[in-house]
Amino acid sequence: MTRLASTLALAAVAACLTAMGGSVASGAAPATTVITVRSVTTATIPSDKPPKGASKGDRLLLRDRLVNVARQFGKPPGAVVGRDEGVILLTGPNSGTFEGLTTLPGGTLRLHGVIRNGTLTFSVVGGTGRYAHARGTIDVGSGKSPLNTYHLTLGTKTPVSPVV
Repeated sequence: MTRLASTLALAAVAACLTAMGGSVASGAAPATTVITVRSVTTATIPSDKPPKGASKGDRLLLRDRLVNVARQFGKPPGAVVGRDEGVILLTGPNSGTFEGLTTLPGGTLRLHGVIRNGTLTFSVVGGTGRYAHARGTIDVGSGKSPLNTYHLTLGTKTPVSPVV
């Protein structure tokens, strides 16, 4: 599974993401916001099913701490502002699915992704609290502690701004 973890890390470097559309409540103008945080890995837990190595049925649990890179959510740069976790389920040696959850001040974001030939695509497919009905994408940057940039469309008349 070390090779799998390396492959997934490299794929995150080259993440190419697409937006998902969503419906907006009648009369409400969609609000957009961008949130950028640094992702610091706190756990990577592989589950390698036979045959040995990356293959259909293998799982990888990922957990990260999210840290401000600029003042957001009323907190200074460097402050911990949330966490995320997700599970990658391989459908083949170079393909799989991702299901995850990001927790930020005021609510959560549900994430769904597809892995094809080392390319990750993560979409925001809903949420709770101030992120209820959120749609958009997450760009995962490169490196050991990448920048995660969430591009969100929210179904409210008032923009949700994390900058305070």
